Amino acid sequence: GQFEAARERYAEAVATGVEDARLFYNLGNASYKSGRLGEAVVWYERALRLAPRDEDVRANLRFLRRIKQDRDPESTSTLYEIYLSPTLNELFAATSAGLLALFLLACARLWWPAGLGQRVAAVLLILWVAGAGLFTGLRLQRDVGRVEAVVVQGQGTARSGPDAHQTSVFVIHEGTKVVVERREGDWLLVRLANGLGGWLPAEVVTVI
Repeated sequence: GQFEAARERYAEAVATGVEDARLFYNLGNASYKSGRLGEAVVWYERALRLAPRDEDVRANLRFLRRIKQDRDPESTSTLYEIYLSPTLNELFAATSAGLLALFLLACARLWWPAGLGQRVAAVLLILWVAGAGLFTGLRLQRDVGRVEAVVVQGQGTARSGPDAHQTSVFVIHEGTKVVVERREGDWLLVRLANGLGGWLPAEVVTVI
C-alpha cells in the first residue's frame, strides 16, 4: 500500500539503466496508485514497446484511456492492432528467416533435381519474404523517427506558435498521447490522433 515509496524505488531501478517490461509495468501501477495518471500512461507505453502482446499492460492502458478526460477517436480495428503487434525486431527476424530458407533451398537445388515440392516451397518462401519485407517497410516508414509523448500535467494549452502570447488552439489534459513533430526552444509542435496540431510547452509532456 505504500505506492509513492514503491514508485520512488522503481524509478531508482530505472535510473540505473534497467530496461524491463515488468519493471515499467510495476512503475506504471505505482504511478497510477500515487495519483499520477499521465506518468502511468508513459510507463505502460514503454512497457508495451518491450512486450507488445502483454495483456496486463494492454488492459491497464485501455482502462486509463477510458478514465482520462480527453476522449480518443473511435477504437482502432482488429486488423490495425494486428499490424502494430509485432516489434520491428520480430519483423526483421521473420524477413531474415525467409531469406535464409530461400538461400538454403537454392543451395539444395545444386545437388538435387528440382521437384514439385521444391518449386512449391520456393514460391511460398518468395511470397513470405515479399510479404514480410513489405510489412517491415511499412512499419519502418511509420515508426522510424516517430516521437510520441504523453501529457503528464493536469492540462496544457496548445498555441498557434512557440510562444505563450500566441493564439490558443486547444487545451489538452493529463494522460493524452501526442506525436511530437518539432521542437523550438522550450516548445514542442505536437499533433493529436485526430490530426489537430499546436505548440505545447515542453514541460507539459514526457516523451515515451
